[in-house]
Amino acid sequence: MYSSHHQVGRPRVNKVREGIKNKKTHVQKKNTKSSGLDKLFKLQEELLKEGLNENEYNDYIVNKIDNNKYYYRSLSNKDFELLKKRYYDLIVKESNRYSEIGDIKRINRKRRLDFRRKKKGMILEKKEILIKELFRKMKKSNTIGVLKNTDSLSTDPEKWNETKLVLFSGGRYIESHDKGWVNIYRKITSGFSPHLFNLHSIQSLNQYVLDF
Repeated sequence: MYSSHHQVGRPRVNKVREGIKNKKTHVQKKNTKSSGLDKLFKLQEELLKEGLNENEYNDYIVNKIDNNKYYYRSLSNKDFELLKKRYYDLIVKESNRYSEIGDIKRINRKRRLDFRRKKKGMILEKKEILIKELFRKMKKSNTIGVLKNTDSLSTDPEKWNETKLVLFSGGRYIESHDKGWVNIYRKITSGFSPHLFNLHSIQSLNQYVLDF
């Protein structure tokens, strides 16, 4: 079999040259050159951070053009209007962002305030229920030194510190047969709000309030 290709009949084949011809050279990276307008766009962001408003920025551009500054020399009227519009859009965007942040903070602040009010209301309500239950249990108690006639006492939880002072006569100690009311009394006087709800941590109380 005779082979026929583009090298047939050549007295000498330059293999090196042939290899270079067929070999793919590496792809060169394109150098993307930023235009003068691109640099002015970038500068706008810096000027915005410095607090230039729309009118101040417009005056800034005019001043640069009047003083024949390098990047402003070749600006066309179209470029000039584009710069002004873009800067205005940046101001609007920034303003909207801060407004949104402010709205989120206000919402979160309101939620926290509402939660605290709800939590305080639930604690006071539960405490009042327990005080009433305590008074009912104490009426049935047969132990000495425990006030049984509690009809005239306030069940207002915010007055509890005064109310509890008149519940026992001097030198009275809680005894084992006081179990009918002692657990309720300890819940109210513990000073730890979760105990009112048979809970053992602030986190569990917060979750209870959220779920209620």
